[in-house]
Amino acid sequence: MHHRGFCHSLIGGVILSIILTGILRFSSKEEKSFRYFVLFYSLICLHLFLDLITSYGTQLFSPFTNYRCAIPCVFIIDLILTGVLFVGVAFCLITPKKRKMIAVSCFCFIFVYPLFGKIVQRIQLERVKTVLKQEARSIHVLPSLFSPLYWKVIVDQTSHYELRHLSLLSQIETYPSYTFEKVSFHKLLQKSPNHSILKLYSWFADFPAVLKDDSSNSMRIVDLKFISANPLFHQLFDIDHIPFMLTINPNNQCILH
Repeated sequence: MHHRGFCHSLIGGVILSIILTGILRFSSKEEKSFRYFVLFYSLICLHLFLDLITSYGTQLFSPFTNYRCAIPCVFIIDLILTGVLFVGVAFCLITPKKRKMIAVSCFCFIFVYPLFGKIVQRIQLERVKTVLKQEARSIHVLPSLFSPLYWKVIVDQTSHYELRHLSLLSQIETYPSYTFEKVSFHKLLQKSPNHSILKLYSWFADFPAVLKDDSSNSMRIVDLKFISANPLFHQLFDIDHIPFMLTINPNNQCILH
């Protein structure tokens, strides 16, 4: 509820910037307060942008609304973006005379790389729509590990979701699809109208689905945006390794993992 909440909003960023500027002025007697406020707020907004381009998103307009804004075009742990920035910092330390040019280049890369990912994502979406245009209510293409090379496709059907893996160099038909039953939070909340965790999860999950588990009488609910369909991972649906899973046991008790 509070992760990427008020402190990750435009208003929260202003308050944080004021606090940081006050600490700097108190500790170093710095007089150029407004200049450092602009610097701190710019860095916070850059952080918000990096959160915005992932599937998780951020509550950009908190406290006015808790809606999580997201433009998912980069995987939440992007090795390419992180790697380039690490290399840039290293070169700044090695070659201090060129650090301004390197820093500007890295700063531009922070924006160019997601834009490239968004273009590739759009192309992939059109490819998938061409193949599945008669088979779905809506189709979503989300970044996966090693995107923009690999993507995750969530096909929204009437009663279920289909999860597919998609490679930039292969057709979607070459990979198997995984079927998940949709979750009706309306029916669950009718049974437990005052259950706070159910209400929280219904707000949190974008693609809530039931995870089948024949060895348990409990209902396990997951958000498909946190499940990988990449065939490289042999523990694809290992229950113990899926984040943000909600378990409802036979006594109607909820456990959030």
